[in-house]
Amino acid sequence: MAKAFVAVHCNTGKENQVIRALMEIKGISEVTGVLGLYDVIIKIESDDTMKLEEIITKKVRTVPHILTTMTLVVM
Repeated sequence: MAKAFVAVHCNTGKENQVIRALMEIKGISEVTGVLGLYDVIIKIESDDTMKLEEIITKKVRTVPHILTTMTLVVM
């Protein structure tokens, strides 16, 4: 199983909207709001790394109000 954590930085005041949108994406198993440089941390699990990459690039990064992401793939 492929797994990754993605740190998300979003527009100020839009954190809850981003969290709600991320919770709707299939493959995301956890969404947590945090304080600091990033606003949200998500955990993504998939059967393979290609599907994991697709979830991150085509679904997560296209959510409105997301400014930047940092992906940490679990080895």
